[in-house]
Amino acid sequence: MEVKKTVILDGSEPLSKVLTNLDENPAVIITKKGKYYGIIDHRSVGDGFKKPHETRSEKAVVRPPVIVGTANIPERIGYFLQGHFKALPVVDENHNAVAVTTRVELLKDLLKENMVPKGSVRDIMSKPVYTIDEEKKIGGLKKTLKIRNARRLIVTRKGKPVGVVSDFDIGEWKDRHNLAGGRKDVHLSEPIDFDEMRISGFLRPDVTLLPSSSTLTQAAKKMIDKEVSRVIITSEDKPAGVLSALDLFKYLHRILDEKITLQISGLGEENIRFYGRIEDKIGHVLDKYRRSFNIRDPKVHVKEDKKAVRVNVIFLTDEGHISLKGERATLKETVDELAVELDTVLNKKKEMRRIKPRARRYGGVSGTDYRRRDRR
Repeated sequence: MEVKKTVILDGSEPLSKVLTNLDENPAVIITKKGKYYGIIDHRSVGDGFKKPHETRSEKAVVRPPVIVGTANIPERIGYFLQGHFKALPVVDENHNAVAVTTRVELLKDLLKENMVPKGSVRDIMSKPVYTIDEEKKIGGLKKTLKIRNARRLIVTRKGKPVGVVSDFDIGEWKDRHNLAGGRKDVHLSEPIDFDEMRISGFLRPDVTLLPSSSTLTQAAKKMIDKEVSRVIITSEDKPAGVLSALDLFKYLHRILDEKITLQISGLGEENIRFYGRIEDKIGHVLDKYRRSFNIRDPKVHVKEDKKAVRVNVIFLTDEGHISLKGERATLKETVDELAVELDTVLNKKKEMRRIKPRARRYGGVSGTDYRRRDRR
């Protein structure tokens, strides 16, 4: 799991000190009496604090799920889906905060483990898409969001997308200082009517676009390259939808919750009671590697005679069919042994994917000396 170092401040520090660090960090970690207390990000100060120099930072703390270094990918997906968190705190075994991890780091791990779902961005992007011109005012934006019953609008300039503004982004900014957008052109002492400000003043300086013909893998790579958690999907240079890292996490979460369904055939009357054992043993192994290999259409066929029981497992992956056979005196022995062999074979294939091509060529492993050995 990749992490990002960030600023760690005591809760007694003024909130203004936190705000100066939020432009460069996804979140600031807050401690109290030397122990982890919570984090502060743009979202937690979105409601505004009129006197940040006089406000203790602990007043703006939020407490998202805490991640330990051993958390696996499905667990981290679940943590991010518990709220609209862009960063989660990472703690050591003593519950001391050491860093944060973001949606982008999770996307990197999904790519590394080949867990990004197959499919097109069109399958899961948010739509229909509603737009608003950047010259419109914040008050009009609020009204449009309410009329459209939408969470976000794509901001356009001469019909082309230049950014995204959500209901969270504008929040309750009216009659409050803008502390949530990291804007450098607004001084905290200025009395501002936010409803009269143009939308263009709240847009980020960069926008990430992706054509609707792109795959989910290409979308994940784009977000990683640009270090963003949302892309605008376009068709013929016009906005067609929005895809966020959370959309991808939700989609993957639903897939991970689904269990592989085995097609089991050939069981006689004496061994029909082992149907559940086959599902538990062999089905468990296939579920374990399902996302890594995109396993589908698994079949288990049992053939019994007086001397032995033979079991054949066959399933389809993106690399082709895989078939394994086992034979023992009893069905229980055959299934148990075949499950172990299946786990060994798939684990070896998964490890081979991680070995660099050059290492594979010379029979080594990643990180070893790849110089040719003298042949005798």
